[in-house]
Amino acid sequence: MNIERRFKARYPLELNVRYHTFGRSRVVSGEGRTVNLSSSGVLVASSEKMTDGVRLKLTIEWPSLLNGTTPLQLVTFGRVVRTDASGFAVALEHYQFRTMKRRADLTVVAAASGVAMPAASSRKAPAALNDRLLQAVSLVAKSSS
Repeated sequence: MNIERRFKARYPLELNVRYHTFGRSRVVSGEGRTVNLSSSGVLVASSEKMTDGVRLKLTIEWPSLLNGTTPLQLVTFGRVVRTDASGFAVALEHYQFRTMKRRADLTVVAAASGVAMPAASSRKAPAALNDRLLQAVSLVAKSSS
């Protein structure tokens, strides 16, 4: 019998992610793809061998654009809680959205939902998660101006 122990909904998003360790252990950095994510954790597919308990900074390329024009990245900090041959799982301790410089090769297309998406992205964030996270970005932007 498989009992689900997660309290947060997981969203199956395949997004580019860069990561590096920090702390006293040896520095490991690399790239991978998210398999799924929630507000409390992310599963990363990567060939890099990780150790349980290692602290990481992950930078995830977000599939939606702020105000339809500005690329976003989700910057997270967390701890590796599980590893296997295909990747590792990270429990998130902190996360925030940051804007990215616009890339010259970023072609924007209008998504059916009216949200502009990078053309290279094959999947978009679920509307509920995307709306909540973009609201948080808007509040941060308003409070810093």
